[in-house]
Amino acid sequence: MTATVDTADYSTAPDLITIDQVTTDTPTVYPFVLHRVDPRRLRADGNSRVVRDIRETRPELVASVAEHGVDPKVSIINVAPDPDGVLAVLVGFHRHAAAVAVKERENPDLTVDLLVHAPGTRREVLVVQGIENIHRKGYTTAEEAQLYGQLALEGMAPETIARELSLPDERIKAGLAVAASTRTRAAGKALPTADMLLLSQLAEFGDDEDAHQRLVDVLTTRPHQFQWTIEQLRDRREQQAMLARETQKFTDLGYTLADDEDDLPDGAERLDALCAGDGVDPLDPAGHADCPGRAVSVWVDGDLEAEVVHYCLDYATHGHRTLASVRIAAAEDRLRAEGVPIVDPAADGVVPLSRLLADGQAQHALTAADHAGCPGHAAYVIDIPFRSTTDVGYVCTDHAAHGHVLRFAPSAPQPERDAAYQTGERKRATANNRLWRDAKIARRKWLTQYFTDWRKRKATALPARLQHWLALAPVLAGDYLAESAPAHAYAYACTLLKLGEPKDHRRTNNPIAVLLRRKTTTETQAVLIRLAQVVGACEAHWNAKYTENADASWRSPSDDTRFYIELLQALGYPLSHIEQVVLNPALDHEKWPHLAPVTTGDKQIGDQQAA
Repeated sequence: MTATVDTADYSTAPDLITIDQVTTDTPTVYPFVLHRVDPRRLRADGNSRVVRDIRETRPELVASVAEHGVDPKVSIINVAPDPDGVLAVLVGFHRHAAAVAVKERENPDLTVDLLVHAPGTRREVLVVQGIENIHRKGYTTAEEAQLYGQLALEGMAPETIARELSLPDERIKAGLAVAASTRTRAAGKALPTADMLLLSQLAEFGDDEDAHQRLVDVLTTRPHQFQWTIEQLRDRREQQAMLARETQKFTDLGYTLADDEDDLPDGAERLDALCAGDGVDPLDPAGHADCPGRAVSVWVDGDLEAEVVHYCLDYATHGHRTLASVRIAAAEDRLRAEGVPIVDPAADGVVPLSRLLADGQAQHALTAADHAGCPGHAAYVIDIPFRSTTDVGYVCTDHAAHGHVLRFAPSAPQPERDAAYQTGERKRATANNRLWRDAKIARRKWLTQYFTDWRKRKATALPARLQHWLALAPVLAGDYLAESAPAHAYAYACTLLKLGEPKDHRRTNNPIAVLLRRKTTTETQAVLIRLAQVVGACEAHWNAKYTENADASWRSPSDDTRFYIELLQALGYPLSHIEQVVLNPALDHEKWPHLAPVTTGDKQIGDQQAA
């Protein structure tokens, strides 16, 4: 069945053509062909693929239409009446746009043939357009996601959309997630070749501007790090969620939240540093639950373990004392009973005995026993919290009057930082120590992934200059390597290689030695085993009790630490901020303004960090 329309009637007035204007020799039976139609008379909106400047986006199509027209034997434009009865393009939007462009410039007499379909619902039209578009070259993931979103608005369930378009359910659900996120839709337009499932992961963080932008940056510049980055952000999100739950629990119990434990009010103290009356046992959090001064600070680490520190915000008012004050008072009472006066070590004229000689002929510093008969003999007491004990410092209150001599001249006074700097440094230490602990957790997750399937690794997949790094290790990380072997027998290396821990101290029985002696172990595997030994030795260092407080690691890193961070970077590990600070301390300056250089008189104190 064919139909015609007289284009001469519309040569000067390209109004939209309606179905009732179409004349046929017989009653209309859909579908039918309509010949010689002015393309400008068709409605061409509502397509999921927005056609902008067709001459710019498809110049080859415009040139083809200008030379050959729209050949119905090759590709015909499909139309159907819309709710207003206007013939609207159903399939062939780019061909239609090219025909309109040619009609307006190259060939005013151009007409096109159409295949007219029965009127359809919005849902039916979208399905038809989608079936054509999703199999067309250049159809972007953003456009595809938009189609799924439109079909969902028409009441179609994901499973129905998948069935109608013959696509997997997972792809439809991923596309709907992308369509629901304004930020991800925008990112999809900027990344037209990005995989739909990947974009749906990006959509997880559509409500978090910073995290979303970070992921977009990674996708744009370092796509191989995307999965690692999003896993880190998921972990961080779970940390924050758990932190919110833990803090809410204490809030519901009436506790004050000490959000900044480095800036507590005067009179506040940790519960484990307080006691009741003259007691010597720390206050128990359970026994302090009804105190009006009860407060907590809560932190959740990368392993989702909550660290809760209990405080009393005004311990003196509520009848508590510090354990330090009790210990100091007891020690001072003992000194007074022995006839030793108590003095302020910072008072004028007070000098520690360790800095004094009895006279000009003496070879050794004064001891408390030597100085006991001196009229200037006195002492002070300091508390040592981590030992739960006190230390007595003996002094002379007027060494010159009593004939003593200084062992060495006093050192030049160092310029003091103001209170704001010291407060900033305390906060930085707390924050960076936590970041360092979290970085250790994240780093080990990455290392576990890195050594997965290490036996199958090809030589071509090894990092650049890996042999150079391994040769450098005994020179630049010798301390860490010495710590790890033979006493620890490279236990962490065995864990990374999934060999099981060494069962005895016989070196020949070590799983690494056994593996390397096998004739089937390849050269590439041997290189990776050596890498695991170096990495394992460096990581083992951070298991020691004395490395739990990380100040010395990021603030004053050793050659071993710097080497290890550089090695990780060479392996492709994305360094966290605190790990980057090891290599470049200046990275902390923007985050912590108190580190900016200050000027004292004519002298600049630049980048000084607290010891």
